Amino acid sequence: MNRKFHNLIRQTLLTAVVVGMPVFGQAADNSLGIDSSLNLLSFGGFDSSGSDVEGRVAVGGDATISTYSINERTKSLSGYGLTVGGSLTFDAGGSGIYGNTVVGGNLLTFDQHVHFAGNVQVAGNLNANGDWVSADQGRSITYGGIASGVLPGQSPEVTYSSASVALGLNFVTKQQQLTNLSRSFDDLANTGIAQDVSGTMVFNANNANLAVFDLAASDAGKALELSNVGANTTVIINLQRDLQGGIINLGNHSYTGFTPGHVLFNFVGGGSITFAAAEVSASFLAPLADFSGSNGHINGQIIVGSWSGGIQVNDAAFTGVTPVPEPQTYALMLAGLGVVTCFSRRRRQTTSRVSFSIA
Repeated sequence: MNRKFHNLIRQTLLTAVVVGMPVFGQAADNSLGIDSSLNLLSFGGFDSSGSDVEGRVAVGGDATISTYSINERTKSLSGYGLTVGGSLTFDAGGSGIYGNTVVGGNLLTFDQHVHFAGNVQVAGNLNANGDWVSADQGRSITYGGIASGVLPGQSPEVTYSSASVALGLNFVTKQQQLTNLSRSFDDLANTGIAQDVSGTMVFNANNANLAVFDLAASDAGKALELSNVGANTTVIINLQRDLQGGIINLGNHSYTGFTPGHVLFNFVGGGSITFAAAEVSASFLAPLADFSGSNGHINGQIIVGSWSGGIQVNDAAFTGVTPVPEPQTYALMLAGLGVVTCFSRRRRQTTSRVSFSIA
């Protein structure tokens, strides 16, 4: 490879990382290229109720939230608590959103008293539905379209603002970047074999720095156990598709030997993942998949195509070290970046109220 082309690739890769970088400003990016305080990232929709996400949440599409708290572990009011690229429907039900809330579309509230702990910026319309909508003292609530159903005397007052709304994250670019990263993980050679031992799938990490395994869809519903995991071992488990093309049912079973921050489930392409276990300490990288579950706990960072259900997500950042993509992955990133750049230019021409912040 000649030096000029090598420098072009290097600069393009750096650009891809910078353009897609969230500007939450709370913690350094981890080896997945996302902010460590970003607990859940959904590139599509988000529909959840009856639980909480301990860290920050970013949603590229529409979000429907009912009786669901966000960023409640630290209750930090600095930076973004919730970012929604589309519209937000919020039924508080005693729940809270800590940190600033930014909505690229419209906001509709359903509750007798909807309270936001931070600032609220809405690029489109705000419909308070005749409810009381308030924020902490010294905070603001603004909208850029039309306000309706707003009760008089609210504190702070709901006001119009013509200023553009910065989402802080370029969802299109970041999804392309993480999809390429997911593919590079799936291409890694296995360092060991997952064996069925009396109905439990046992993964022997051999105390390696990086342990890579494939897990067949037919085995995903069995109890999973990690053995010989060193203090600095990073485990990547590549979930394999079933015969229907992309359905993974993790079922309701035990996870033994899973260390918070060091285990990553990776799923390439579209499809669906369902989860119902009591608890697992692992992160999920599935940027094109639909993730759903009615209950259970996940201690880790979640990156999905869409999210639905009542799963509790606890704030445990991925701290493992991931391998550098192979040279053949660069071509994919270059091609993807070209498509994304074209798409982003067209999008900017039609959305003047919403902007992407560049770190």
